[in-house]
Amino acid sequence: MQAGRVTGIENGGQRKGENMRISVAMATYNGARFITEQLDSIRLQSLPVDQVILRDDGSSDQTLEIVREYLETYELAPAWRITQNGKRLGYAENFRAAVEETDGDYVFFCDQDDIWEPDRVEDMVSEMEKRREILVLGSEFVPFTVDPDAPSVSRSVLKSFRGDGSMEHVAWSPAHIFIGSEGCTMCLRREFLEETKKYWYPGWAHDEYAWKLSLCMDGCYILHSVTLRRRMHSGNVSKRKMRNLDRRIAFFRELQKSHETTLRFAEDFGMPEEAKELLRRNIRATTLRIELMEQRKLWNMVPLLWKYRDCYHSKKSLPVEFAMAVRG
Repeated sequence: MQAGRVTGIENGGQRKGENMRISVAMATYNGARFITEQLDSIRLQSLPVDQVILRDDGSSDQTLEIVREYLETYELAPAWRITQNGKRLGYAENFRAAVEETDGDYVFFCDQDDIWEPDRVEDMVSEMEKRREILVLGSEFVPFTVDPDAPSVSRSVLKSFRGDGSMEHVAWSPAHIFIGSEGCTMCLRREFLEETKKYWYPGWAHDEYAWKLSLCMDGCYILHSVTLRRRMHSGNVSKRKMRNLDRRIAFFRELQKSHETTLRFAEDFGMPEEAKELLRRNIRATTLRIELMEQRKLWNMVPLLWKYRDCYHSKKSLPVEFAMAVRG
């Protein structure tokens, strides 16, 4: 922070310091069904945001028209703006492009179909202003289902919620190497983005990037308060199970790449050797899992069961991947 800069939240949180800027990054794709509710919930925040960047990845429905009409109706441009990509980028890269356009001191990740609680921005920015060590802050949410075939939130995620308003520091450990907070709940400090952006490669999901690298910097936290309502519907991209062998293998190739990039960051950042060894173990385990499914190396189950069992986010994955390998 520059000397003399005014950044505090004043008068019960209703006013920002004059130089503090808050940005929102949203990736859209065929979101016409729910996007107006999300935009309303951002516009009506108790602590107003200064910038909303929307990147549309070639929607074939009325998303663009709805957003443009919304911006015109409420006279939000140019602080709020939507850009359509000239070609499809995919979910991960579209989100990265949106974040790159932001200029706020705090940047909120935002999905197109959720509903923010009215004080989400105020509560999270207030906590981050009080605690400068927080680089990435996630929160709890309330899921609600609108379609009968909607995916569900895992029980492990719901069990991790406390609902007591406490602040949890997420320490580097085998249990935390896999993302433990929904990207749609996250707020990032600008300094974190500037420090890590050269490691954020195209295709690396925004939430995993933020989670892993903030863990490396000892700046990952979770606020145990509900700050949004998470809409579960048939179009949820991030919640679909990987029952297809090719898709699962592709996922693990991306996971391996993210582990390797995190290791490179950990080496550059000067993390302890035991932390880097944890990443190396996960890279080796991911290689064995890919070989198991792709090359049907069934004997890979032996080291995966006995040596790398702690490298699984879910123990249910072991029999699932073995069955996939057997079936080919």
